[in-house]
Amino acid sequence: MDRLKILVSAYACSPYQGSEPGMGWGWIKEISRYHDLWVICEESESRIDVEAELEKNPQMRDRVKFFYIRIVRSRILGSYSLPSFYIYYKNWQKKVYKLACSLHEQIGFDLLHQLNMIGYREPGYLWKLPVPFVWGPVGGTADVPLRFASVLGPSQFLYHFARNTVNAWQLRYHNRVKAALNHADGFVTATSDEHNAFLRITGKDSVVISSTAIDTDENSSKPSGSYYETGNPLKLVYAGIHVSRKAIPIALRALALVPLKYRWHLDILGTGPMTSSWKHLATRLGINKNCTWHGWLPHRSDAVCIMERADALVFPSLQEGFPTVVLEALSKGLAVICFDHCGMADAVNNNCGIKIPVTTPKQAIQGFAEAVEQLAANPDELKRLSAGALKRAQEYSWQNRAGKMLNVYEKALSRRKTAS
Repeated sequence: MDRLKILVSAYACSPYQGSEPGMGWGWIKEISRYHDLWVICEESESRIDVEAELEKNPQMRDRVKFFYIRIVRSRILGSYSLPSFYIYYKNWQKKVYKLACSLHEQIGFDLLHQLNMIGYREPGYLWKLPVPFVWGPVGGTADVPLRFASVLGPSQFLYHFARNTVNAWQLRYHNRVKAALNHADGFVTATSDEHNAFLRITGKDSVVISSTAIDTDENSSKPSGSYYETGNPLKLVYAGIHVSRKAIPIALRALALVPLKYRWHLDILGTGPMTSSWKHLATRLGINKNCTWHGWLPHRSDAVCIMERADALVFPSLQEGFPTVVLEALSKGLAVICFDHCGMADAVNNNCGIKIPVTTPKQAIQGFAEAVEQLAANPDELKRLSAGALKRAQEYSWQNRAGKMLNVYEKALSRRKTAS
């Protein structure tokens, strides 16, 4: 395929951050190897980091041109509280569309790509232009299973009940979501669960491509001497924001069930509104002496070092898209213990981790406890999963993901050409 002229809407884009900003940068960097990109980002989220990276790698300016629009927030409604953020975000998308129309008149784009934020609730307006349109990877349909109310607590149960209800309504009746789906020549979902939800509820088929990936050239091997040996503590790690849907109490209660003959230590990275209550729970369970609460570390390299020393990632999250931390763990040769749903169900297989069925809180806690005990009792199994993790990570390289997206582009162009 010849180099295309592609306009990308990427609200969050940064080479120095994780989550949505890192995902935006990863896609742009990789796709720009094959096509010329004009990228519209949110100014305060992206500009400083993007321009700093372009100073280091000026050759990217030949392939990518960045434009910045600042989101305008209300002091009365707050900055990021939901649903107020979507009010600001919708207005930002309107400005993106206005700029896109102007740029298209000057350049004549071959294709438009609505990249992020990945949540389906705000599809933007690029689909209104008479140009082949690709949307995704899209996420946001996953709900917290309400049968885990005892883990969430009363107030958080009510929050997730409300969110689940709104989510069900929006997916079925949001007019602009319907319009974007109808106009999408290429539609990409971030997980198999997302694919199934859109197909079941809207009838729209999609290609499943994980929303994020890893640079496998930077993460190619497990440091020597880091494997767990019988008699030493099993080194576990959790990384992520401390909010109710992450469900760390499941892991803590599970660890409290592990027989005393199996020694373990849990490094907990991150912080958030649930940190204090989770620390209190660890103390009540009598396991806090085996936990180190690191908070947010100032340098990403510090977090990477902790993960590299670990044997396994414990990730009991009840609601995710495609979690970057799971890919990072796999790339470091960590076995992963997680639920068998959301993006974890796609990323983790029997060769690199242990997936726990989403049944009841009691059964889930027992399942996580048995998984930890299995690894603690069997170093050879842990070594097998570690080798499998490194192999699995290779399948989620940016090069691999970009190849799949380029196929979506090609089919989108063909579909629009056939329709006209």
